[in-house]
Amino acid sequence: MGIRIALTAGLCMAAATAAIAFEAAGIDMPALVRHPHRPEAAQGTPGNMRGVTCKEVRARKPAELPSPWRGAVTAISMSCEPFPGLDKEPDVSTDAVARLRPGAATLWGVPVIELRHSESWAHGDSQYVLGAAYADVAASLGAYLQARCLSQAPRAAPRESICNVEPDARHGGLYVRTSELGGVWLHPDPADPRRSILAQAWSE
Repeated sequence: MGIRIALTAGLCMAAATAAIAFEAAGIDMPALVRHPHRPEAAQGTPGNMRGVTCKEVRARKPAELPSPWRGAVTAISMSCEPFPGLDKEPDVSTDAVARLRPGAATLWGVPVIELRHSESWAHGDSQYVLGAAYADVAASLGAYLQARCLSQAPRAAPRESICNVEPDARHGGLYVRTSELGGVWLHPDPADPRRSILAQAWSE
């Protein structure tokens, strides 16, 4: 009887631990694509994909991700296409999707369902697919995004031109410009109105 009680208690504790979601705000999105010959290359680094062919890149395995993402991601898929280069070297454009275990992570309290990242030498687009309708989170997340932008903006920057919450007619959501090269978008998921997408992107 004592052994059975101990085993039951252990299983309950393990289930409770697995059910605890970590808060992703303030934690960098992990690199989802790996270059076998340059494993140290960071996702989102300008020029990261220069001189690379599709045969040289692959999707990372969940076990290769840093903590706490390692225990949250169940699978990563990737597509790759050649991308025109300015320096006549081979270049690629990759699109990667990481699927998360239900209840594993939240972003400002909103469940995270997927991570998506698109990248080439000329652009980067990181997306969090959130398990809530846009109408339910637009006001709260819009305020968070603006506050974060203002806290990170250089004091010398003309703040009247950045960090404002503006309507995004193209996606039916909102947009916060965070720099001269890009910003953050929040809008409904075109594939599922019960979900929303928070995207941070830049382009040259």
